[in-house]
Amino acid sequence: MKIAVYWFLGFVLLLGTIVLMKRVLFEFLHWNGTTKNDWAYILWWIVVFAWTFFGTTLIKKKIKL
Repeated sequence: MKIAVYWFLGFVLLLGTIVLMKRVLFEFLHWNGTTKNDWAYILWWIVVFAWTFFGTTLIKKKIKL
């Protein structure tokens, strides 16, 4: 169960990262509401899907043991 807690904390960290990027970085660069920040959202979603896939596989392996 310890691995699930770490996975959840990592997911919260991912959410915090996108909020920080949207509220601070994109506002500073005046990218909020433009298409200039699309690459960051695409990259973020790829990382989220990879994190979800990796975490669920790892948790399933630990539960079966």
